[in-house]
Amino acid sequence: MELPKSIAGLDARLVRLMFRNFVQRDSEYIWKDGVPSIVVRKITPDLIEAELNVSANEAVEIHAKLITEGWIEPGKFTPSRKGMGLAQHIDRPKLPRTEAEAILGQVLAWADRTNADQHARVTVKSIHLFGSLERGALQVSDIDLFIEFTTMDLGLDLEPEDQEREDELCEELAAISEYLSPSSYLERMMMDDVSVRKIFPR
Repeated sequence: MELPKSIAGLDARLVRLMFRNFVQRDSEYIWKDGVPSIVVRKITPDLIEAELNVSANEAVEIHAKLITEGWIEPGKFTPSRKGMGLAQHIDRPKLPRTEAEAILGQVLAWADRTNADQHARVTVKSIHLFGSLERGALQVSDIDLFIEFTTMDLGLDLEPEDQEREDELCEELAAISEYLSPSSYLERMMMDDVSVRKIFPR
């Protein structure tokens, strides 16, 4: 996506930073009947007030504009597909499709290597491709992926080390290319209207 000059009447770079900070926060979990459940975060006027250092009244107005302009899902108050694109936007040259597909091949090889360890407690459960590469663009700003690990499948057996291992795997994935824009299963739930294609397991 191209970054507009302004969003909700503000410098688009400030709003981009707010969305980026929102998406990059660690997910919160609550335990119910011994099973962890993800707490869905929301972009609220209170969050906008704190992130952008504006008054409460200004935050309410900005919140309404972000919904009207399509950056926040009405009712859900989570980033829309457009909002997630904003959070992941980086100013850099576009990547030719052939190079993007080569990076995607490296991602699949990484997933194969990760899952080859039969004693691993945390592995790659699925990878879905979405965004401009999935839609057939000849040049892309990034490679949008939804990554799901088996961490939450451990249920009552979930240990702190399992979450640490998932974090390590996310770092390994990010190190493959700066053009990768991986999103979590929770973020996929926020963008349930996005067209996706499963690329792993193959």
